Amino acid sequence: MNTDIHPNLQTSVVVDDGLALAILNSQDLGVILLDERLRVRCWNQWLVEWTGLASDDISGRSFDTLFTSLVGTDCAGAIDLALFQNRFTCWTQQIDPDRLDFIESVMAGGRREMPLHRVSFTPVELPDLGRCCLVQISEAPFDPIAAKARRARPLETLVDQGGAFPAYLESSNIPLLLLDNNHLILDANESLQALFGYRLEQLKQKPLRVLLPSVNADTDIKTALEHASGVDDPKKTALEHAAGGGGSLEGATAAGEDLSLRAECFQSAANPENYVVALQDISLHSVNLEALFHQRKLLSTVFSQVVDGILMVDKHGFVEHLNPISMALLAINDAKPNQYIDDLMVLVSEEGKVVESPCLAALARGKVVTVADNTMLKVGGQSPLQVVATATPLRNRVNDITGAVLVFRSVSEARRVSTRLTWQATHDPLTELGNRRHLENEILKSIDAAHLSDSTHTLLYIDLYNFSVINDTCGHNAGDELLCQFARMLEKQAGSKDVVARIGNDEFALLLNDLSVDESRDLAEQLLSQIKKFSFPWGERRLKVGASIGAKVIDRETTSEIDVLVAAGTSCASAKESGRNRIHFQYRSVEVAERQSIAQWIPIISEALEEDRFVLYCQPIVLVGSSADGENAKRVGHYEVLVRMVDREGDIVPPGKFIPAAEHYGLVEDIDRWVLDNIFTYLQETPDSDQCFAVNLSGNTVCDEDLKDYIISKFDSTGVDPARLQFEVTETAAMRNFDRAMDLIRALKDKGCSFALDDFGSGLSSLGYLKELPVDYLKIDGSFIQKMELNEVDYSMVSTINHLGHIMGIKTIAECVENETQLSMLQEIGVDYAQGFLIAKPMPLSKLKSLVL
Repeated sequence: MNTDIHPNLQTSVVVDDGLALAILNSQDLGVILLDERLRVRCWNQWLVEWTGLASDDISGRSFDTLFTSLVGTDCAGAIDLALFQNRFTCWTQQIDPDRLDFIESVMAGGRREMPLHRVSFTPVELPDLGRCCLVQISEAPFDPIAAKARRARPLETLVDQGGAFPAYLESSNIPLLLLDNNHLILDANESLQALFGYRLEQLKQKPLRVLLPSVNADTDIKTALEHASGVDDPKKTALEHAAGGGGSLEGATAAGEDLSLRAECFQSAANPENYVVALQDISLHSVNLEALFHQRKLLSTVFSQVVDGILMVDKHGFVEHLNPISMALLAINDAKPNQYIDDLMVLVSEEGKVVESPCLAALARGKVVTVADNTMLKVGGQSPLQVVATATPLRNRVNDITGAVLVFRSVSEARRVSTRLTWQATHDPLTELGNRRHLENEILKSIDAAHLSDSTHTLLYIDLYNFSVINDTCGHNAGDELLCQFARMLEKQAGSKDVVARIGNDEFALLLNDLSVDESRDLAEQLLSQIKKFSFPWGERRLKVGASIGAKVIDRETTSEIDVLVAAGTSCASAKESGRNRIHFQYRSVEVAERQSIAQWIPIISEALEEDRFVLYCQPIVLVGSSADGENAKRVGHYEVLVRMVDREGDIVPPGKFIPAAEHYGLVEDIDRWVLDNIFTYLQETPDSDQCFAVNLSGNTVCDEDLKDYIISKFDSTGVDPARLQFEVTETAAMRNFDRAMDLIRALKDKGCSFALDDFGSGLSSLGYLKELPVDYLKIDGSFIQKMELNEVDYSMVSTINHLGHIMGIKTIAECVENETQLSMLQEIGVDYAQGFLIAKPMPLSKLKSLVL
């Protein structure tokens, strides 16, 4: 064993030359070497600073005893794979944020400001030590200044407009060029500019030979690159030949230095006239341990820009990744993890005989394999499709085969274009998830299955909370990245039969197939738990979102996919009303009964509005300790306005019967307008009275953009004193529509009106917003008042809310006061006003008018 330590390694323990070579140029990474007995044989200075554990305390000790919380976890499993199965494992922040966060919390105590970016587990064979596992840990590798500059670029420069890269390719670590079919450069990402030393302005509209002098401009791009690489077989691309040990491209930097490059060229999916060229600098012959990762990263980066089907398999033939076009050609919505290539892709000859998988052949022979002419792809429910396919083995730094990549396409150009257009019509281009149209088709399949087999399925409707804030504060690039990472998280939670879709700006759906109601409910709870943990780094910040989840069960009673989506959306709205990170999940029997009960009120409400069959009631609000019964009613100056419906027989219909249906089907705004019109008429007819009336505004009405101007115009046209009118907004409506509520409150308070926050305490999820809302009254929710003499918690809640309101200079009103004991306790607490049946029951406004006049 050589005990010399390379000066650039900064290791704190003795290592041999094999390890020194492996971690050369890795000074900015944490490096751990574990032998087969899990003893720590290397612990570098980066880890000393990251964990706070000195190398002298670590060396020779078992990794399991140092970090017992990692025993039995995925981390321990990845170490075992490296030590005993020679398997390489890599976790990244984009795909495995939970794993990285857990490792950081265990090893570094979660005290680091920068999140982990990547953790890899590499099998290595070393003299004297034998089989070892090399663990490499790195933090986010971005430059905050450069990242800020990239985010500051205009949005139009980050989207494909026929001459520019999308954002995720612009910021790629892989040098990328966008060319037209005349070999002129349209765009070059920052990695390519750094490699060649040119600015983008210097490269635009310049011929490719400025960078690659050996490329012949008289032929097409692919042929030119293949010829320049010394590729003799026209069926092979430059990268395919290079992977098998072939030649390389000659490049020239701005400083006149020579580069040795490998290239991969694909037709652009956005514009068939353009080409995407990905380059790899192979000037340095000593390839480090990141070679395999970068090779696969290169392929993954261009996946969504390619019109061909691409899939990758590991060295055993199990599929690791597919691009969208390959999934469309194979007619699958979601690839099962670790699915065997022969099970996923069946190739046959014209005679119908099964053809050997090119992937398995490439793995076995260690060279590029192309299928014979007239090979057909069998897809269930479709006619066989003639394809061409080429499989290329992937190798690591010691030339061992680690997997293969397969590129295949339909021979029919019309089929290729049709496949792409079909995919684009049913998928979201940003997240690559199915869109609403795709989801509707999948719901129809679930409905058919429910009718045939009496099975149950569930649609989860997921609405993100805080997404607009991230867009406004961090920019649309951050918002797009959040949506993409959230989509990947949902895909990880979904089963092989499930469908994930993006159905709105910040709305997603997860269709759970063949699960019972209880199983779906449990999975929804698990999903919500994952959403609470979900976050991702952006610059030096870590961004988080919350979500509201609504559920709709699909069974043999379900008939329409539209009804399913509407019901799930309504259920999601109910979850949102109850607070952040909530689930609203109803069983079918309850849901159907409630929906039928609500729906029958729609024509009744509409007719009552047309025929003016509503009447106003009012209920006194008095100082605590006083009464409003009988003759004292004249001296009351504060009333809440209540609305009642009158049926065709002249009987009064209480609001609990029709208001829920009106809110559900969008009729409550019309009822609120009727109330406003009639209370303004009353106030105009009683100009000398000092009575003040509180009018309730529903959440839907608060959202009405025209409401503010409508109310102000009523004051102007009637001459009513604004001080006589108070508006009540529920706590839930104010929090859910905070910006609109703030705008309305400020405008009407400037006019002279007062405001009350109704049902306060029912949510208690937004106390932080209370100091921002300029309200004059807090109406303590009646659910606390009704049992305050029997329940110490309710009593304490009333006392706390009253105290909070008085500290902020806000008067308090207790609702639903029903007995003298409650009134006495309210007086003891110091609540300002009381309202309820003990004070007075609601009376028709017409009766109050006769008392006043």
